[in-house]
Amino acid sequence: MAANSLPTPSSSQHASTGVTEFSRLKIKDGINEQEIAALEHGLARAKKGMENFTGQKFYIFKEIENLNHIYILGGWASLEQHMDEWIPSEENQDLLKELGPFVKVDLFFHLDGHIGEIPPNTPAPILSCGRHVMESSQRPGFENTFEKRRGCLEAHTLGPAGAGWRIEKQADREELVLFCPWKDVSQHVAFGKTKDFQDYSEIRNHIVLSATEIVHLSLMELPI
Repeated sequence: MAANSLPTPSSSQHASTGVTEFSRLKIKDGINEQEIAALEHGLARAKKGMENFTGQKFYIFKEIENLNHIYILGGWASLEQHMDEWIPSEENQDLLKELGPFVKVDLFFHLDGHIGEIPPNTPAPILSCGRHVMESSQRPGFENTFEKRRGCLEAHTLGPAGAGWRIEKQADREELVLFCPWKDVSQHVAFGKTKDFQDYSEIRNHIVLSATEIVHLSLMELPI
């Protein structure tokens, strides 16, 4: 997916490695039940179209904290395949026209790595999605602390955590998007009251707390 008006990365960057699309769509205000149904059919078509084009899995989630937010996660062979081949294709342009009356794209970038290397490779009712932003100089310290403390986190989740670094970086900043599988939101909240969380929270020493965002996602049920 992705609209042509959004900032786009250079297709030469990461051209030889797999990347994961991270998109957030916002449902427009005032649409009715009939239009919601049309949106869901359009999303189902988009998912199928991208999977057929890439041969990789795509997942469409709804945010629990804001039901007007829809997330798309999916694998592309390269930025070039997504930006230069899929986006200008007739099929994608038709999909954008179909979905345009119902949603707008308000977040769009790519993560370094294949979709299979991050959740949802672990089946779970929900995923937490944490966007951890840090000054570039803090990345080595963050990585060291995270690897040292990730066991404190994964002792409470339904399976391994997975993550990818944002490719289209802001100047002098890095962003890691971290996904964790949970039974429900309350399980995640309960983790925050444990000693393990106190140890894990050492990662806060390296991130810009005001720019960090954590939400929870559940798979959308789309028409076949």
